[in-house]
Amino acid sequence: MNNNLFTKPFLAMEVLERAHKLERDGRDILYMCVGEPDLPVHPKIEEACIRAIREGKTKYTHSLGIIELREAISQYYERVYDVKISPERIVVSSGTSPLMLLIFSILNRVVNKIVLTNPCYACYPTYVNFTCGSIEFFPLSPEGTDYKKMSYIKGKNLAIVLNSPSNPTGEMIAREDMEYIGRLNVPIVSDEIYHGLCYERKEETMLKYGDEVFVINGFSKSFSMTGWRLGYCIVPEKYIRELRSLHQNIIICAPSFVQWAGVAALEHADEIKHQMQEVFSRRRRILLDGLKDLNLKYWGNPEGAFYVLVDFRFLGKDSLTITLELLEKYDLALTPGIDFGSQAEGFIRFSYATSEENIYKSLERLKDFLNKS
Repeated sequence: MNNNLFTKPFLAMEVLERAHKLERDGRDILYMCVGEPDLPVHPKIEEACIRAIREGKTKYTHSLGIIELREAISQYYERVYDVKISPERIVVSSGTSPLMLLIFSILNRVVNKIVLTNPCYACYPTYVNFTCGSIEFFPLSPEGTDYKKMSYIKGKNLAIVLNSPSNPTGEMIAREDMEYIGRLNVPIVSDEIYHGLCYERKEETMLKYGDEVFVINGFSKSFSMTGWRLGYCIVPEKYIRELRSLHQNIIICAPSFVQWAGVAALEHADEIKHQMQEVFSRRRRILLDGLKDLNLKYWGNPEGAFYVLVDFRFLGKDSLTITLELLEKYDLALTPGIDFGSQAEGFIRFSYATSEENIYKSLERLKDFLNKS
């Protein structure tokens, strides 16, 4: 095991921190480097949180989360995805990151390796290594991935991590591919945090296609609640007791008043989802059209989340060098593809979780950079 992976920097955040330093020095930085929606939190969510504090709902809760929120999540999945889930299989926590650590802690004791896609969310490898697991990478392709090449996994003592829509590519896994992966009959961790941010077709939950599926989801992205730190996991029956015990010991519970805000979020989910999709769909189109005007190619079909992975391999430079040049000389903060794996080297991730005005400005600065490269 490579202990350096425990401390591998999250380059998206390092770029952000450098950008903040330049901004404090008086520079006009355009931020397209982090996956944080800029839209305000729905007022009903804020009101629910404030009301909960005023009503004294500030104590420890059940380690799985308040029953009202777990029931609301269960009802949401039945209404949106047509799947029935017992609230007793839902664990609410302080964001999704602690839940991933707990899940990998369990899986690393029952499987030989965790299969991650390459590219993947930058923190997945760190989570697996931190919980003393081993990683096997499954390469994705910008021209389209044949998921049937995962056939070697069937019957092996492995687990798979999926993320659809994807960070960093914005791609969604097709239904037939999800069905195929479900038939591999191995544990699956399905990170569905970007559900609700899909623009060309309806998202599907992996719960419909496998029996041993952990679904990770939360409120950060589709409800613009990043700093609220509220996430949840839907856990296979055979693992719920162990995961609950770990959560009791390590996390205890998510903040109680934030959980009540989550109940309000789900009560207004349709309205919030419609607003988010409308805003981000328009921004997506502006960015994709602008990239095409600059003759820039990007990875696959970015039909979800708020990311586009843009191909800069023609420059013959590594992605971190290009990213730092764009930041230092053009005040444009982006994320190098190498942050997400070797397959994304030479690419740069653009996040359109920013205003239309900033996207247009960013495209102008990018045009200036390309003209001088």
